[in-house]
Amino acid sequence: MVTMQPTQAELTRSTPAIAAGVDNGAGLCKLVFGSGNQQMKVRTPSKVLEIKEELHDVLTSKEGGHFFYHSGDREDLIGREFLTGTLAAWKAPTTHIKLSDDPVLKVEYALHTLLGGLSTLPSRQEWNLHLVLSIHNKQVFQAPLIKRTSGTHVISFNGKNTVHSRINLKVSLVAPEGAGSYSYCVSSKPEPLIDRTAHAIAFDFGTSTVIPTVFAPGGAIIHRQVLEVGGCIDLLDAIATDSELIHFLGSGKAGNIETIRQAIESGSFQYGTRNFNLRSVYARHLKPWLSDRLRLALKEIQEWRDSAQSFVAWGGGVEMPGVAKMLATQGITAVPDGCWANAIGLQRVSQGRLARGK
Repeated sequence: MVTMQPTQAELTRSTPAIAAGVDNGAGLCKLVFGSGNQQMKVRTPSKVLEIKEELHDVLTSKEGGHFFYHSGDREDLIGREFLTGTLAAWKAPTTHIKLSDDPVLKVEYALHTLLGGLSTLPSRQEWNLHLVLSIHNKQVFQAPLIKRTSGTHVISFNGKNTVHSRINLKVSLVAPEGAGSYSYCVSSKPEPLIDRTAHAIAFDFGTSTVIPTVFAPGGAIIHRQVLEVGGCIDLLDAIATDSELIHFLGSGKAGNIETIRQAIESGSFQYGTRNFNLRSVYARHLKPWLSDRLRLALKEIQEWRDSAQSFVAWGGGVEMPGVAKMLATQGITAVPDGCWANAIGLQRVSQGRLARGK
């Protein structure tokens, strides 16, 4: 999927709050503002690097951010500078922090990835955001996530000495992971993907996890369980360590995960600029990867399967070539824009809460 970062005129300081949904995933951080023709979607890989020396040049990318923290409610960040997304990977290919390495990192670096996403947009003196976030374990992580994210943050984008921006963040709600995707599905056009009046089952194929969830009529979660096996990262790892690819690269080392992800996303399957096509390697590993996860996920929701009126799958994994077709053999509908569904749904929830003054 190719996502174009928006261009929009600078807002004034009197601009009212903007409803935003933030899906801080282990693989990609997705931000969604507004709706309809005015909707802005921003995504950056969930990677962070602190800069402790002067950069040779200012780095820019539509999928990477750069900010210096001057002052604000995160006193621990004052005087520190960070790269996020692709810029972190460019600067330190092997030593940057990947949020997929540990679930706790999604909380610790939620503000970093959000600010990194904002830095890819046209400069504004002030952002006033009304946020709905999601997290994988709300009971454990809600309080620290709000503490690390909310408040006022005065930063410079793309260097220490650029114009200061004041980022005002109000966390209106922390939703369980998947709640945004449920909202997206019940309001999808022309027909809802989930019947709000009945039970529903959803499988979330994320970067680091696969999560089966059972929803009651209206959207309350009846059952949710993170499978012991990993998500898309396991497939990417299997491809990276495939003997055919390692032999081609000739260094004895595994392939680069980010290069493989981009090759699959583009649909070309070309490994960077090298003369190697990953299509056959991908096909070899896809079926065993998906079959194992489907078997465990179906076992997890077995007792609710017959009563569910809707059976869907979302997350970035459902957009990979061949996955939707394999899911369909089990009667599972792959959600279009599965990568964006959660963030778009969270934004809709935020919009409603902002209108009600919540």
